[in-house]
Amino acid sequence: MNETILFAYLLIIVCILVWATLLIGHRTVSPSFMNGITIFGGAFLLGSCFINLVPHIFLVSEGNAFVVGSIHFKIAAAVLVGFIIQMLLESLTNGIEHGQSHEAEDISTIGLMIGLSLHSFLEGMPLADIDGEVHRGLLYGIVLHNIPISVILIGLFINNGYSTLKSILLLMLFAVMTPMGSLCNLYLLPPYPTLQRLLMGVVVGILLHVSVSILFDHHEKQMSLSKVMLIVLAFVASYFTPGCPEIYPL
Repeated sequence: MNETILFAYLLIIVCILVWATLLIGHRTVSPSFMNGITIFGGAFLLGSCFINLVPHIFLVSEGNAFVVGSIHFKIAAAVLVGFIIQMLLESLTNGIEHGQSHEAEDISTIGLMIGLSLHSFLEGMPLADIDGEVHRGLLYGIVLHNIPISVILIGLFINNGYSTLKSILLLMLFAVMTPMGSLCNLYLLPPYPTLQRLLMGVVVGILLHVSVSILFDHHEKQMSLSKVMLIVLAFVASYFTPGCPEIYPL
C-alpha cells in the first residue's frame, strides 16, 4: 500500500472521528450548518459522478477512446443495480444518508449500523486502483457526505444514552468500513478491468441515488437562492477536482 492510499484512508477515518468531540457536553451542530454541508456534499457527489467517475468507467484503455460495446451496457446495468441496492439499504438506515436528522428517530441502532456499514463498504471498494491511484473525486465526496451522517449518529448515540466509549466504538466501526471495502477490493478481488468498472458502476448508482435524494428533498417546497448557490459552488469544486487524468490532464 502506497502513501497516497494510506492518506486517503486516514482522511476518511479522521474526518469522521473528529465529530466525537460533540460527545463532550452533549453538544449539537446548528441546523443551518447541517443543511448547508449536506446540500454541498450531495451536489459534489453528483458533479463527481458525471465529471470524474462516469467518464472513467466508460473510457477504453486502448487509445483512451470511447466506443460502444457490450461492457458499456453491463456498466449501465451495474449503475441501476447500485441504485436499487441503495433503495434496499435505506430500509435499514431510514435514509439518514440524506442528512435529515429527524429520519433517525425511532430507528433500530443495529439496523442503522448494518445499513450504513454496508453503504460505506460498497462505496469504498473502487476508491483506489491497484496501480496506487486514488479517485479523488470519490474520496472528497465520501468525506463531505460522511460529515452529516457522523453528526446524526452522534446525536442518536446521545439520545439513546450510550456511553462515550460505546459511541466512539460505533463511530469507529462506521469510519473503517470504507477503507475495509477498498482493502477488500485491492487484496481479495481479482484486478480485472471489467470487474473494476462494474464495481465503480454500482457505486455510481449508489451515489446518484443519495445525491438526487438530497438535492430534490420532497420536504423542501422551494429552491432557495442559498441552496442554488451551494449547488453551483459544489459543481464548480467537483469540476476542478482531478479525477480522470486520461480525459482531464490537470
